Amino acid sequence: MSVPDEAPARPVPGPVIAPTWVRSPALVAGLAAGVLLAGLGLLTGRPELAVVALPVLVTAGLGFRRSPGADRVHVATTLAPADSGRGVGYRTEVTVPPSAEAVAVEFRVAGDRRHVVVVDRRRAERLAGTVPVTHSGPQEVLRTHVSLLGRGGTAVTVPEPGPIAAAVVPPPHLRMQHLPMPHRVTGITGAHDSARPGDGGAFRDVALFAPGDRLRRIDWRRTARRAERPGDLYVRRSFATADALVVLVIDGRDDLGTDVTGWGGTRHGASGATSLDLAREAAVSLATAYVGAGDRVGLRDLGGSARSVEPGGGTRHLERLRSTIASVTPAGDAESSARMPLVPAASLVVVVSTFLDDRAASMAMTWAATGHRVVAVDVLPMPDVSTADKYERTAFRLLTLERDDRLTDMTATGVELIHWQTGEGDSPAVQLRLLSRPRRAG
Repeated sequence: MSVPDEAPARPVPGPVIAPTWVRSPALVAGLAAGVLLAGLGLLTGRPELAVVALPVLVTAGLGFRRSPGADRVHVATTLAPADSGRGVGYRTEVTVPPSAEAVAVEFRVAGDRRHVVVVDRRRAERLAGTVPVTHSGPQEVLRTHVSLLGRGGTAVTVPEPGPIAAAVVPPPHLRMQHLPMPHRVTGITGAHDSARPGDGGAFRDVALFAPGDRLRRIDWRRTARRAERPGDLYVRRSFATADALVVLVIDGRDDLGTDVTGWGGTRHGASGATSLDLAREAAVSLATAYVGAGDRVGLRDLGGSARSVEPGGGTRHLERLRSTIASVTPAGDAESSARMPLVPAASLVVVVSTFLDDRAASMAMTWAATGHRVVAVDVLPMPDVSTADKYERTAFRLLTLERDDRLTDMTATGVELIHWQTGEGDSPAVQLRLLSRPRRAG
């Protein structure tokens, strides 16, 4: 189940607009029609045409005499999570001067879609709606243009740009219960059994009482059966509990959609979820699940657009991880060299990437060779080659062959691979559940 995260409301005050008034095209057309009718009446000697033209000329003359004031227009937009949980809600307040009778507000949203509403002065102070968003991360949500209509419709203003409302849209997250663990847990306390003796874990063995053992651990039945000398006491010993250490590594150097013709950067405007959208969703889902289980989670970004977050736990640390993951943006140059991040010892490393080059794959294999358990999350969307020409299809085949060989080399070196596709095939939760099963020795 995908659960969207909420973002706080953000008021975006716009610039103070000084409207530029012009005569209404309807007024100009009415004046021209009145003059034409009066001229025809004089030329043809038909006074009824002049009688018809008289009220039109009077109305147009009165309209030209009215001069709208030089009042200012204030526009402010506030963004907030939508009540339905889908998209971003907005509230726009337009302060209309007394010289205007109505206002036309044009809303421009993603994809250059335009919606125009014409309302009166009172209604203009509480315009609200929802903007559907397809992608997560930093983006422009809403752009407004304002035009005023004078009293009687005799004058209008030139459309003026209002505020541009931008926001960091948080990615949704999937709820998961079964998660893979590192090869060993090293924390002081937590929800997982460790290999060292202590309190809180599963049963380990029964041994003679030693200094430091607690009296409540004495097994009186075992003592009665096995005691050989007076004073011998046997205690039940258990394993200590510990938390897991997880490091999320996001490869945010590129952002690819399903259309392969846009992978070269010449075409834009992906309609579906892109690779970076899936990467943000995967990172937020894993961070939420691990922190909820009491583990410590850190973050590294190969693209360098987001700051690194050291491993930690708790609600405040989870909010810090979510905001940092949501702010990951494409680095701009996917071929740029990325320095290999440092990860703590005995940690589970989760590499989230499209693996279209050797950078992330070589890092994953290096971490696996040094003893870390590494899980590679493939976030490349399902490619669509329906609009590609023969040259683009050939390039795509070559790129796919290289990528398949790269993924095969990773799995051969011990890197565990899952595909993060929320639409078809096995869900990520099912794949992670398979990885969470204990592996047999040998």
